[in-house]
Amino acid sequence: MIIAVTLTVLGLLLGIGLVQSYGLRLSGVLVVPLFAVYVLYDFLALPVFVLGTAAAYVGLTVLQQRTLLFGRQLLLASVAISMAVPLAVFGGLAAVGVPGLALSSFTFVGSILPGVAAYNYHQLDSERRREDVLVSGGALIGLVALGVSLVNITLTPTVRELTPPLLYASGSDIAVARGAEITTDPNLFIDASFGLILAVLLCGMLVSEGVYGRWGIRLNGIIALPLLALFALQSAAIVPLYIGGIAIVYALLTLVHRTTLLYGRVLLSTGLVISLLGAVPVAMVAPVDSAMHVFFTAILIGIGAYNLHRMPQKHRWTSIRLSAGAFAIFAIALRTTVAPGPNGLLVTHVPLQMSVLVVAIVAGGLTALRLEWLRSPDRVQQSMFRSRHT
Repeated sequence: MIIAVTLTVLGLLLGIGLVQSYGLRLSGVLVVPLFAVYVLYDFLALPVFVLGTAAAYVGLTVLQQRTLLFGRQLLLASVAISMAVPLAVFGGLAAVGVPGLALSSFTFVGSILPGVAAYNYHQLDSERRREDVLVSGGALIGLVALGVSLVNITLTPTVRELTPPLLYASGSDIAVARGAEITTDPNLFIDASFGLILAVLLCGMLVSEGVYGRWGIRLNGIIALPLLALFALQSAAIVPLYIGGIAIVYALLTLVHRTTLLYGRVLLSTGLVISLLGAVPVAMVAPVDSAMHVFFTAILIGIGAYNLHRMPQKHRWTSIRLSAGAFAIFAIALRTTVAPGPNGLLVTHVPLQMSVLVVAIVAGGLTALRLEWLRSPDRVQQSMFRSRHT
């Protein structure tokens, strides 16, 4: 895991430098560094991501010309296209017997990234787009080359002692190719069908946008809640790790913002760097079965802490209650359809865990009822009347 964190942090720091110096997006805050990790772990990720980016970009062009979608709606559409098209193409080829084209759940979840990249490219004019693609490609090649050099048989004993393996794991293509794999238990990233994963993530997007459209409240991440629920079903320790991590990184981000006035992409990247670096010592002691879960939970923590920071203060606790309720609903619903891991949520200590989830649902439900009452026509008219006379 330490190699994956190193590559991702270096990519984030490179992105900070480029956006500060030249205004380049580098395809998105996380796109290039995570691309590098994915390509090293699963060589099939490269054609999957290229196809997903191209399909999403073409799809965005068509949608912008023929629909009234804009902003986050286009982003969500782009992500949906970038996940669906590679699944259809590579899944179809694998179904007819073409060898070596079976997607893993790890790579399939990562196909979110091409949608983000395509959306960012779509926001740029042609000249800036060309520059961004070229610089992103160069950065990706550099990070992949560095990753190849860091995954070798000489470092295997050291890495084995430091953190659970990710790029050194027996399922990692680069580790196998370099003869440096560390034998690990076959823990699953997400034990669910691709159709279910896609449906759950799309449902998460719809819930997030529905809450914002109805009440003007942002949940803590567009797809973070269903992803976190899927992770938690494999390892229940993910939940307290996420909650504690959010609190710590949020406090540090607030301090960084007040002392440096950093904001936007740079502050988001800073939060991700903090959460990823903090994940390394946590991975050494946390009772989590998979380094993948710790790594991606750290990413969700960085994004979630930034989302809380940029949220209006009056919305913050409301968002937390709604997010907790949504997570609990996702977790309980998925428990009926997904085979949990031996240390997963709702496997042991079921009464206690179910009680906590029910409390979260009740808190989220009461918050939703209050918001719905506040937006009733009579209340809206009274609020408008008061604003005119103050």
